[in-house]
Amino acid sequence: MTFNTEPAASIEPGTVIAKLRRGILWAGGIMIGLGLLALFLPLFSSLVIDILIGWFLTVSGCVVVAGAFSLRGTGAFLWQLFTGLLTLVAGLFLFIFPQQGLVALTLIVAVVFLATGITQFAFALWIRPAPGWKWAIGSATVSILLGGAILTVLPEASGIMLGLLVGIDLVSTGLAMVVLARSIPRGFDR
Repeated sequence: MTFNTEPAASIEPGTVIAKLRRGILWAGGIMIGLGLLALFLPLFSSLVIDILIGWFLTVSGCVVVAGAFSLRGTGAFLWQLFTGLLTLVAGLFLFIFPQQGLVALTLIVAVVFLATGITQFAFALWIRPAPGWKWAIGSATVSILLGGAILTVLPEASGIMLGLLVGIDLVSTGLAMVVLARSIPRGFDR
């Protein structure tokens, strides 16, 4: 058995992309499929996102509240209980008031799109010598523009907006991944 003693920083970006080609291609295809589904069924997609996040918050809130009781008698008990109840209430809010929950989630998605776009842009600059790096720049630009668009229309954003924007971002990112994976010639990593 041999061990690679090279530091990760010395690995060429093109080599990393080439080794991960198949996974990137499959992930991109799945993202395109999910994005198209979200675009064709935007209200359904928005409500699914709302329900999933509400469910996760509700369950995690219950777990944190239950765990807080193992800390009774300590200074951490009240903080843990408060955190758990806050998470639980946020999850229930998404179930009970789905329209208001969608507006709150849309704001969160705007921030995530902006952060993702900035991260994708940095990644694109990192892989810049590799073929297809411009597609990553394009995907980053789409994410940043979508995040900005959400913030400018947020008071009027409907439940459909969240599904449409997530669909657009998924298709954009999926296309960039597929094109990037297919642009690396076979044998590039050798």
